[in-house]
Amino acid sequence: MSSPTFTVQHVAKPTDPLAIALTGGNTSLLPDLAQSMIRPIAFQIGDMYIASDENGTMIGFTMWVPPGQLLFSTEEQLKLGHMDFLSKLSDDVKAYSATATELNCYWCNFNFVKTNYQGKGVAKAMFQLALQKAHQSGFTMGLATTDARNVIIYERLGFEMKGFREMPSPWGSWPAWIFVRRA
Repeated sequence: MSSPTFTVQHVAKPTDPLAIALTGGNTSLLPDLAQSMIRPIAFQIGDMYIASDENGTMIGFTMWVPPGQLLFSTEEQLKLGHMDFLSKLSDDVKAYSATATELNCYWCNFNFVKTNYQGKGVAKAMFQLALQKAHQSGFTMGLATTDARNVIIYERLGFEMKGFREMPSPWGSWPAWIFVRRA
């Protein structure tokens, strides 16, 4: 069996406009931001589905927060890295990202598949597990993307685009496509 072909590259300066906005342009803080979000979802309030290759190496993961749960809403969640992340931000950035939104749906905060496994059904398989939970619990599923190439992917996964908006920030605007899927 041949190994998948893939490319590895160093991204010296991330260009995702949402990442830039949430870090106030200091993208070196992205690992802190990611950890401050992943830990509470994985360990306290949400669900994590992973995909692994034949060797057990993780090739993708998706993380969901059910209705009634709000990320960064408890002291326990904040202690899992968010307070540390906030301490590194200027007051301007804190003010920009201070608004929390309670989402009355099963919300997908993360959907990542390694590049060399994209287009091979990995996300579809992980989303099927989330769909089973949503169906059993009566949840509507929701997500957003800031990357235009993901629009068709989420539509193929059965999500309906409900809107698009260019979101302003002092560090540059960023696009947001919003999707829902009824279970």
